[in-house]
Amino acid sequence: MTTFQANIGGGLTLRTYAFLGGPLQDLTGTPTITITNLTTSAIVLGPTAVGVQHPSTGVYTYFWNAPVSGADYLVVWDGFNGVDPEQANEIVTIVSGSTGTSEPCSWALGTGCCDDWDTYSAELQAQATRYATLVLWSATGRQYGACDLVVRPCGRFCTNCPTGYYWDSGVWLPYIYNGLWYNCWCGFGAGCQNCDPNCRVYLPGPVLSVTEVRLGGAVLTPGTDYFISNNSWLIRVDTEECWPLHTDQNLAPGDADAFEVSYVRGKTVPGALLDAAKTLACEYARACLGAECALPNRVTSIARQGTTVTMVDVNTLLEHGLTGIKSVDDVIRALNPNGLKGATRFYSPDVPQPNRVTWP
Repeated sequence: MTTFQANIGGGLTLRTYAFLGGPLQDLTGTPTITITNLTTSAIVLGPTAVGVQHPSTGVYTYFWNAPVSGADYLVVWDGFNGVDPEQANEIVTIVSGSTGTSEPCSWALGTGCCDDWDTYSAELQAQATRYATLVLWSATGRQYGACDLVVRPCGRFCTNCPTGYYWDSGVWLPYIYNGLWYNCWCGFGAGCQNCDPNCRVYLPGPVLSVTEVRLGGAVLTPGTDYFISNNSWLIRVDTEECWPLHTDQNLAPGDADAFEVSYVRGKTVPGALLDAAKTLACEYARACLGAECALPNRVTSIARQGTTVTMVDVNTLLEHGLTGIKSVDDVIRALNPNGLKGATRFYSPDVPQPNRVTWP
């Protein structure tokens, strides 16, 4: 699930593949995007292909400034692979004020190339740090940084066939798993055999670490009572106890009887990116003081003593998510070679989404 701040928004990205695990492949023509308010069912955008960009093979992007009120919105991409229709979707949560995740979490500047950093005031250091981290977080696809979250899981996610084959009626029970139809036979306690754990709840990932799991007034022990699978699934070790099938979402935050999971979501910021952030922050601080710095200006051509030097326009750099500082831009290209605005997230109606505690 993606979270944007109202009237700021962010980038939405679609990736299309030739087959599961295969190479990226273009659709036939430009896909359309439709955004619907899940509370009111009102369409707030589209379907439209206007504004959809195609930066590279199999990659389509759209920047949505989210001029809407806080709610959950369904984003649907529709296109064609030849004559076959293709569709992908995700849920975007719009929040107001400072409760959104429009700023990076847990960024600490590295070493970088900045010998005069300690000569700047604390206020200028803080300002330059905010600038550098926000710019590089956005330029690398808004994917790095670890944010603390508290969620209320709706209940366990069940993949086992509930009953399957009734011997008294002699019928098979079909069910959908991973988008495919299956006929399930569970006669004589055989169960529906698959590789999924029997007791799990979904946490919007990637889950970097779990701070606390509270259930029924008790704080569970990691490793002994639960563990994380595939960066998204909270697995209960003791399947006899298991997670509740449904939970009371009306309990106050911190209530002893609430089922709450506190965890850290995101990716660790690479050290090279933190070093680049320090370099960029230093150049920004120098520019604020009117000192010579490496940040590009808007001059595109200089003629001096018979020599002409042409410089890249800063607007061109910004359009490609670059800064004009080679050491910094090398890191951006290495971590985000396709210039994506954000990581793609897909939503499945089969997976219950936990409620997120956003305030107080």
